[in-house]
Amino acid sequence: MKFPHDCSAYRISHPPALLVCPMIANVTNLQIYEKTSMQMLRQKSKLLTAYLEYLVNYYFGKMSTVLKNPIYCEVITPQDPEQRGCQLSLKFSANFSDVYDQLQKRGVVCDMRFPDVLRITPVHIYNSFNDVRRFTESLIDSFKQLSSGEQQ
Repeated sequence: MKFPHDCSAYRISHPPALLVCPMIANVTNLQIYEKTSMQMLRQKSKLLTAYLEYLVNYYFGKMSTVLKNPIYCEVITPQDPEQRGCQLSLKFSANFSDVYDQLQKRGVVCDMRFPDVLRITPVHIYNSFNDVRRFTESLIDSFKQLSSGEQQ
């Protein structure tokens, strides 16, 4: 079998799907960027993260009396939007692995950082304010599950 010695030797007739998917996603992202500006995207990012921070503090803050739940969490990310991106790091009074497991059961994608931090990131291109609200509802359900002592 003879192989060509020029650039055509690197040609693939059927590119692997896993290599093509990121290229398709990038095209989609570029189309989003064409319809808006970086300032507008950053503004949405700030608003989404501020909304998440507000809901976390309102429902789950140490001083919150809304849920009357013994479990609480603390936002350890800087409060100033200029000193953070769209991610919030949360520390919990309960075992954070249990909180993570409960969130996973509810379909929430988050990041666990040892020894005791969960990172939640509402990404302005992919997530909506409704997603942030649904995350909050999932966290409420998770706290209720954990405080009742059940680990379904």
